[in-house]
Amino acid sequence: MSHWKRNLLVLCFAQLLTMIGFSAYLPFIPFYVQELGAKGYGEATAWLAAFDSGAAIAMMLVAPVWGTLADRYGRKPMLVRATFAGAVLAFLMGLVHSPVQLIALRILQGALCGTVSAANTLVATETPDESLGKGLGIMQTTQFVGQAAGPLVGGIAADTFGYRIVFPISAAMMVIALTAILALVRERARVPVGKRTQARRRPARQLLSLVATRSTLVLLVALASNSFALSVLSPVVSLYVESLSTASRGIATLAGAIVSVSAFSASVSALALGHLGDKIGRKAVLLACVIGVALIHVPQALATSPMQLLVLRAIQGLFMGGVIPTANALLARSTPLSQRGRIFGLVTSVQAGGRALGPLVGAGVSNSWGMRGAFWVTASIFALLSALVGGFVGEQQAPEVENTPALGVAKAAEGREPACPTSSS
Repeated sequence: MSHWKRNLLVLCFAQLLTMIGFSAYLPFIPFYVQELGAKGYGEATAWLAAFDSGAAIAMMLVAPVWGTLADRYGRKPMLVRATFAGAVLAFLMGLVHSPVQLIALRILQGALCGTVSAANTLVATETPDESLGKGLGIMQTTQFVGQAAGPLVGGIAADTFGYRIVFPISAAMMVIALTAILALVRERARVPVGKRTQARRRPARQLLSLVATRSTLVLLVALASNSFALSVLSPVVSLYVESLSTASRGIATLAGAIVSVSAFSASVSALALGHLGDKIGRKAVLLACVIGVALIHVPQALATSPMQLLVLRAIQGLFMGGVIPTANALLARSTPLSQRGRIFGLVTSVQAGGRALGPLVGAGVSNSWGMRGAFWVTASIFALLSALVGGFVGEQQAPEVENTPALGVAKAAEGREPACPTSSS
């Protein structure tokens, strides 16, 4: 098995465990904070908002720093750091005695973790360019599956053993993932010493130069808007399901199924669409997916039953699965290898900002215009994104010839060329 394929396989295994671990305790946080001392639904909701937004804001502020350090010292060390921090902090969450302690650990988690960005950066720098969309699609599929399966695993464990036991279970999953990364992942596309020195001296200037191009800026806006638009619906979907249902029992199970079905269908499509982007062009796939997401939210705003919403959300996931891997592949291809840690750190930052702002806007829109209004807002955002992607995104190649590290290393092993080229061709 080639180097990059082995790395991808191990990273997918590690990310699956890590994402299950991170998402396993999310469904019962409102109940956990009440167990810790929160009084009533209103206070629990306020702590939940702090739990979500605190981590997102911390990640938004710190992610570019981790991306810069990844370019300077290596991408594998950043993934090891993020996974180790996730395991320790998840374990400590099971030992807290107040909501304040829980929120403090959650904010630290947002600042110190970010395994998705670290894993995506490592895949983007170790995978040959012709397989970049496929590799990132496989990684995205794994992450979607982990995010969808985690709440189910955590809910069963919490109902069986209690809330606190879920946290050490989550930590144990991350420890297994960390062991696999340390033992089996090999990073070969290291940044040359000269470029490390240059990056150390001018990190801010180089980051600005990355986002100065029109295509890169639009892709960053697209990824931020994707996170924002989808999170606009997060405070609305469950209540919307309740308003559409005529039954009084099983609402929580029904709402959970409708919330998670898009993640499952996205996990199916991410691999196929990432691979399709490698074949026919990533911009074309990204544009089709963004238009599809915009259009599918229109009938969701007009749904009259939970089953209609379930089917529409499943179709939505098929389009969603292509947005992130194709946008990430376009960004990676247009960014020199020595600066991909920065660009993926910035991606994590803007996505976290979108996730922090979206629920606030969604709550405000639903209070002012009704719950259906949140779906119209989301559809409008994606319609605007389709115009931006169609008009301004290109598929330019990065000027630095470092896009096929695995091939370069293989040739270096045969004595035909250096593994870490120090000049552009």
